Amino acid sequence: MDISLNRRQFLHATAAALSSSALGGANVFAAQSERRSLAGEIGITTGGLNYQRENRILDAFSLPKFVQDELGMSLIDLNTRWLKSFDKSYVQRVRESAEKANCFFTNLKVNHQFGNLYSQTADERQAAMTNARNLVEAANTLGCRWVRFQVPKFDNSDSNSQLVAHRDLALFAELRGIELLVENGGWLKSDAESIRRVVATIGQNVAPCPDTGNWNDDIRYEALERSFPGAASCDFKVFDLDANYRHEKYDIRRCFEIGWQAGFRGPWAIEHWNEDLQSFARESVYLRDQLQKWMAAAE
Repeated sequence: MDISLNRRQFLHATAAALSSSALGGANVFAAQSERRSLAGEIGITTGGLNYQRENRILDAFSLPKFVQDELGMSLIDLNTRWLKSFDKSYVQRVRESAEKANCFFTNLKVNHQFGNLYSQTADERQAAMTNARNLVEAANTLGCRWVRFQVPKFDNSDSNSQLVAHRDLALFAELRGIELLVENGGWLKSDAESIRRVVATIGQNVAPCPDTGNWNDDIRYEALERSFPGAASCDFKVFDLDANYRHEKYDIRRCFEIGWQAGFRGPWAIEHWNEDLQSFARESVYLRDQLQKWMAAAE
């Protein structure tokens, strides 16, 4: 069977499945509407800790305690490379470790290869969609409110086939209280309109998640101005800081101000790198404090 379903068939089948489960569709949407606001919230995105993950300095179970104790934060934007399994019992244990540390996961970034949603072969498309739906389920088990899949490059036509698999995923995720995010990775970073165009093409249950650092340098500020309206979250990416905490690559405060002027209030998920864990913590706390100061001044 092909992965593409028309909207009525998809909603009917998935709603029926949910209504027969212990969770129930109505409860999913009720839980979603009761979620607390993340305005003013500052956390981290785990891409900046790849060195620590790869060298077993931190793992999915020790990460939350580090974030709480050393960074004074609670919000974690997790990428899938931190998960050794997508089995529900394992994912549940990861969530419990976060809750024990008074942390929570907001977004699951799908950064590993799980198949080709746009393969020319129907069986390959179906297998990829099955894997993608399992990742949505993993995001739900983690307690996330968002999931981010990478988006293939597509043309500017109005063809109904554009990003069809992502539209199906958005519908599947919606019935589990999960929203798709679009981030400017890969081909999107060179096109200031890319996030807005992808969001419009998917069309439902999808929101921008601009990454301040992923844009090409010549379009960064224009692209942020176009991408922040309606954003659900932000990867506040910061590259090397000098001894005086200056960021030479681009103006991080200007990035913040563009988001603020567009009405974005958070969450700000800091993405920063330093192989030395103590230096990483010190610099991340500095960035947290800067964001807090800027928000207070902008109120």
